[in-house]
Amino acid sequence: MQNIRISSSGIRGKVPEGLNINIASDFASAFSTYSGEGKRVGVSIDGRNSGFLLSDAILSSLSATGSDAYFYKILPTPILQFLIREGSLDAGISITGGHNPSEWNALLLLDENGFYLTSIESNEVFNIYHSKEFSKKSWDKIGKIKYIDAKLDDYFKKLSLLVDVEAIRKRKFKLVFDLSNGAVAKVIERISKFLNIESIFLNNETLGRFAHPPEPNPENSSQVSSILKNFSFEGGFVFNSDGSRISFVDEKGNALSEEYTLPFVAKAFLSKKKSIIITTVSTSMMIDEIAKEYNVSVLREKVGQSSVTHTMEAMNSFIGGEGSGSVCISEFSNGYDSILSFIFVLEYMALNDKSISKIKEELPEYFMIKYKVPVTPGKMYGIIHRLKEKFKGDEIDLKDGIFIKRKNSWFNIRVSTTEFILRIIVEAEDENRVYKLKDEIDEKLWSIL
Repeated sequence: MQNIRISSSGIRGKVPEGLNINIASDFASAFSTYSGEGKRVGVSIDGRNSGFLLSDAILSSLSATGSDAYFYKILPTPILQFLIREGSLDAGISITGGHNPSEWNALLLLDENGFYLTSIESNEVFNIYHSKEFSKKSWDKIGKIKYIDAKLDDYFKKLSLLVDVEAIRKRKFKLVFDLSNGAVAKVIERISKFLNIESIFLNNETLGRFAHPPEPNPENSSQVSSILKNFSFEGGFVFNSDGSRISFVDEKGNALSEEYTLPFVAKAFLSKKKSIIITTVSTSMMIDEIAKEYNVSVLREKVGQSSVTHTMEAMNSFIGGEGSGSVCISEFSNGYDSILSFIFVLEYMALNDKSISKIKEELPEYFMIKYKVPVTPGKMYGIIHRLKEKFKGDEIDLKDGIFIKRKNSWFNIRVSTTEFILRIIVEAEDENRVYKLKDEIDEKLWSIL
């Protein structure tokens, strides 16, 4: 894997081989220059070792270019987005590798409403970054640096307006949480007390490294599954490092794919309020079945939080997300929020007296394969172009890589924005069909690699 990746979602790299304090300093200077003098820029980290190292460079650079820097230390990215949306800040930089291993980190840029930047906005920042034309200020005009302990009262108060908190409290849930030693650790502990949940917390210390890869999926849910198979609890929740993704484990210890997160939350949300659903070309067909159930439509866009949330705003959508375990509820904030996701699911369980396994049984069963193919950086888009010719007999959607829908099946081949790989997802109603499609894709792909 290469050591650094710059894309519309920010700058991501292995520390210090790819991402280091010099790059972080220049990137923060570019963002501050783009944002304008005197802006309040919030900065947070997800708990990994390199977060404090990079934050020192970022805070100094924001100050040097005329921004007031507010350092919230370890804080989930969705809460930083919430604080911006509510007016406490004018912009933000989340220092988080998200689902990447401990040695990686990233700088994610947030606009004045808590959105990820659009590709056009990101390109403006990158132009400044590459030109090195930063708005450095004299000693008497530099910005302030403030170290802030985030007060979550407003976050909890708004949660209470969206969900039936009393119904959750009365249910007295018994749950297991795997917090990946990330930024959500102490927040989930506090929320559990607030919601009267009897909890077991796993990996709930921000130690700077992770007990397992911080990506919520069945492979990383083994600790939660083991407890649920041996003790009487009602389910488990696995979070990524910065609180933007979540996956579920049912009361029997069966770990659910992260693809179930959006359908679960959509089912809970749409039972209260109708809305078009915004998702991506690489998200399971389960969401289409949920949409049919509630008589709403689904619009599929490019993969990524920026694409989904900005489309939600344009389409006046109240719910969106993707198959990575990510969901946005626009009434609450403009970011993917795993904390809000699990609370919506708890409310649905409490109000309808349903277990996680029961909700899963109500969803259609599809078979999906997700895999990666490492590719030399200079060849990725060329390979996509050549693959188009290989599939010219199909109707191809080029919104994000190659998306082809066939009868009761589909597949997506796209360039990753976070790694130098092709991401390939195949889904069908029949398991044999999935593997036949994978073989077909592999045959065409390897013929041009």
